[in-house]
Amino acid sequence: MSQQPSNTLSPQGSYTVSNTLVNMYLTIMFSFFPLFLTEQYAHARKDKYIFYLITTGFLIASVGSILLIKGFANTSKPAEARSGEKLFLPLSLTDVFMLGFIWFAAISTILSDHPDKAFWGTGGRNNGLFLLLFYALMYFLITRNYAHKDYVFVVYLITSSFVALLTVLNFFYIDPLGMLDGYDPQTIENFGSTIGNKNIIAAFMCLFLPVAVMLFVVAKAKVVRIVAGIAIGFAYTGLLCADSTSDILGLLVILPVTAIFCARSFVYLRRWTLGMVILFLSPFVVKIHLRAIPPVVELLQNIRHLMQPDYQLKELAYDGVRNKGFEFMQETLFNSSWMILPIVIFGVAYALMFIFGKDDMPRYPAKAMQIILLSLFSVGIIALLWLFIRFSFYDTETDIGEFEKLLRFDDYWGTHRGFMWRVSFEEYRNFTPLRRLFGAGPDTAYYVLEPHFPELMTFGDSSTDCAHNEFINYLLTQGALGLMMYLGMMGSAVVRGLKAAKSDPMALVFISAVICYLAQSTVNLYNPIVTPTLFIFFSLAEATARNTLLMTSDQ
Repeated sequence: MSQQPSNTLSPQGSYTVSNTLVNMYLTIMFSFFPLFLTEQYAHARKDKYIFYLITTGFLIASVGSILLIKGFANTSKPAEARSGEKLFLPLSLTDVFMLGFIWFAAISTILSDHPDKAFWGTGGRNNGLFLLLFYALMYFLITRNYAHKDYVFVVYLITSSFVALLTVLNFFYIDPLGMLDGYDPQTIENFGSTIGNKNIIAAFMCLFLPVAVMLFVVAKAKVVRIVAGIAIGFAYTGLLCADSTSDILGLLVILPVTAIFCARSFVYLRRWTLGMVILFLSPFVVKIHLRAIPPVVELLQNIRHLMQPDYQLKELAYDGVRNKGFEFMQETLFNSSWMILPIVIFGVAYALMFIFGKDDMPRYPAKAMQIILLSLFSVGIIALLWLFIRFSFYDTETDIGEFEKLLRFDDYWGTHRGFMWRVSFEEYRNFTPLRRLFGAGPDTAYYVLEPHFPELMTFGDSSTDCAHNEFINYLLTQGALGLMMYLGMMGSAVVRGLKAAKSDPMALVFISAVICYLAQSTVNLYNPIVTPTLFIFFSLAEATARNTLLMTSDQ
């Protein structure tokens, strides 16, 4: 498999100021953005929203100025001497879908009953047209000015590992940074790390884990692979301790998708197998280390008391076993002694591949392996869908124990997501034909679902501003056309990334993150805390495809 060095891929053919600014931007977004809070969780969404706007605004202003200066300079040159045309044209299919997404979002905003709310997103989670415009501008600047540098992703792995570590510690009521100080028990149960509630943490981990796995597999620099290998353990335990429905759904996609991608090369498959050993071993390592953490936390408390005499020393909450409580699947994956089996299986497989395999493996059946794994994954998906349909609509009486939470759909399914989905489709059916096409306006689901708030009281909530499914939410707020554009741009970036991976395997890192995020988003919600990172990886996938195509056409 021919591979061009990722760090030489640049649309301009050399590492420019614009490339540097884009990588500076990515480094800031991968480091400070996940950690930035001004007042614990009280303003987490607003804090990160403003941070993203300011940081992205700097990118737009700086790189945009450079492009404008180049544009004016080019106008005085003969056509054959001009540079930069390839920077913008031709538009890819992904570009067209992105432009369509923004265009239809703008129409949706104009037609909305609440145009001001639709523009700013103040009726929901700040995901109005204003934020979508920033996503689009960021996308075009990254796709036209990205050149790979390893340090950007090392920073991402280290910062995200820290976020995952805090998630695990908070899950066991260990709070070394005082992030949970002063909050009520319900907030402490549902919030953690520097991200927010468990659903948002799960979305974060469903981006982090596939990136860590694929960097461990495809990165050329050993230092990147070492950091990624360590990050796999943090990402997996952080995902389990997020303890959300979406993390299991994401995991069911992350493992087979990364396996299918890695099957294209014997070396990749061998590294993936070792990565699975690290992944399944990490909960055992965490449980060992948890025994040693309370003394360290006590020391940190004493230091804080010396620096802040008014700080009240607290009795450590962790007593060796106390935690927030796992759901059934997370409990099995984290605490079951049976989980030693995948460690043994993958460990033996790796040992055999290491001893008897060769790196070149000229007879390695790459296509056959990918087809086999893809077929197994497809059969698994079909089987799960069949079980879901059977126990939801045909056999509603059989006791299926803990699996009822996953396989029996009703209004209570998925923390009453079943109710939210049902009433969302009811409201969509009541839309006028024009509204079905364009929706009620970006991030205005609150007003669409408002008639059902009295019913929502049955589940303990007084209101909601989303359908708890990103695709349904786009359907309600931006209509069938907006949803089509969203699916089109994500799908196009994945397909183009797969083609680019033949020359630059880093594309597999980015499209893995996009696919796994989309999987978990079927039971989750978009927000300014994690969704900007999705759009970054989506942009990187398209940038890699574009750079590879430009380099190929120049040869």
